[in-house]
Amino acid sequence: MIPVAFEKVWIENKVANHYKTQQILSKLGNIEINRFDDMNSLIRSSQTVFHPKDRSRTLVLSAIRGEILRKCPGTHGHLCCNYHIINQYIGCPIGCSYCILQGYLNQPFTIINVDIESIFQELEKFQRTYPGKQIRIGTGELGDSLVYDHLTHFSEDFLNFFAGRNEFIFEFKTKTTNVELLLQNKSSGNIVIGFSVNPDIVRINEEEFSASLKERIEAAATLVNAGYKIALHFDPIVLIPNAESEYRQTVHFIFSLLKPEDIAWISLGTFRYTTDLKSMMEYNYPKSSLLSREFVLCSDNKFRYFRPIRTKLYKMVIDFLHDVNKNLPIYLCMESPEVWIDTLGILPGSCSGCSQKETMDLLFKRRVIVKKGIEN
Repeated sequence: MIPVAFEKVWIENKVANHYKTQQILSKLGNIEINRFDDMNSLIRSSQTVFHPKDRSRTLVLSAIRGEILRKCPGTHGHLCCNYHIINQYIGCPIGCSYCILQGYLNQPFTIINVDIESIFQELEKFQRTYPGKQIRIGTGELGDSLVYDHLTHFSEDFLNFFAGRNEFIFEFKTKTTNVELLLQNKSSGNIVIGFSVNPDIVRINEEEFSASLKERIEAAATLVNAGYKIALHFDPIVLIPNAESEYRQTVHFIFSLLKPEDIAWISLGTFRYTTDLKSMMEYNYPKSSLLSREFVLCSDNKFRYFRPIRTKLYKMVIDFLHDVNKNLPIYLCMESPEVWIDTLGILPGSCSGCSQKETMDLLFKRRVIVKKGIEN
């Protein structure tokens, strides 16, 4: 379990009596409790903190603000898989040195949005507005999907909601083994558990409080036996010493416990960062070696390894995966069309041009949508 414990709680007054608020408080034990009315005022009055450990000491229970269900924003000049996002948690205690949250979260605490019924109302509205349209949704953009599941029991709520709603495919993304509640409930077949994976040397050096690769894949195998599908996210792939040997062993171990038919999809993405993230990494994780390589500024204002290096890394992992099974559904996350062509030999369409049906065909039916005219 994550060793950082909440030291105090702020509760938005309008959700003070919400059943989820009371449920979470009952699991926290004796803890300082405060109330507030306005999130912006709370942020302004709070002491500024930067390190994820410090952000993870204060919990805020509030109602969701802004757009509830939204498409992944993608990134300029790079292809997107048309993923939809629900931000249930804002903030994460796992302590990954490369975590993009360091670069753009402005609140000095962890937020749990307790009004889950608002999410379900929005999903039902979407279902009525676009009948028959299939949509892939996840909750792991601004916080690990399962790290606080023992407090919130959100996994049970989502499982109950998505049962029988086959037009939805819902993914929990995690670096933990906090899957007990999932195992206590039967999957309806449209629930995917996504595990971020990397060689353990990356986990040891850059993912302070994450579960080991062995622990994650053993948890994944247990979930498969309970009827769940698994996603694998090799993201970020990192240029490390003995990379070929390390990633070969990683893939070999994963598929010593999992079968190709257990996998819903596999995403690949190399390490990338913004200027703000670089500053936060240097401040929060001065021992990290990730920034010691050479990088190039790309069209989306993110720094990446030079294209030949990214291509080599992708081909390396793809070759290891194809040695297992050539039909594994693989896609690249936030990559340029040129790199797609160089590595997978396909171009699934641009962020704006690839329909949801085409994307789902690519991921689940192994069909390829090729469009002419590669953008620079």
